[in-house]
Amino acid sequence: MRLYFLRHGDAELGGSVNDSDRNLTSEGIAEAECAAGSVRLLKLTFTAILSSPLDRARQTAAIVAKQYPAVQLQVFEHISPTSDPQNLFRELHSFPRDGRILLVSHEPFISHCIASLISGGGQPRISIKKASLACVEVGSPIQRGAGILLWLLTTEQMKLMSR
Repeated sequence: MRLYFLRHGDAELGGSVNDSDRNLTSEGIAEAECAAGSVRLLKLTFTAILSSPLDRARQTAAIVAKQYPAVQLQVFEHISPTSDPQNLFRELHSFPRDGRILLVSHEPFISHCIASLISGGGQPRISIKKASLACVEVGSPIQRGAGILLWLLTTEQMKLMSR
């Protein structure tokens, strides 16, 4: 199974807005569109697109999902900012072993999840900037330390790709 982790684009500052209701800024929309263009250029295919329930992740996922009209975008509770990666790992067992799943989420969840998959713990320091995309290959069963980080693309790299 391949897991693709996409962090949402730039979002409004918290301030008076509830964290779950923060929307993408115009820059965040442009970042999400750039990520969508990059997945198209890379000819990535997804069997599922899962988004955190928070607005900024759902908006980012919706922009990318336009590239995949045959794949239904699903809101997934277990990938919010403070979720435990183990909950995701358990849920992923219900997906086909050859699945290619895009997870649109947040920090610190993404870096914790990738660190757990590739090392078995939280030791590796991984920094996933806004609108960055990472690919991790996992076996079955999905468990800590059994994943391989195949690649990571930053927003800046994806901007260069789209030129």
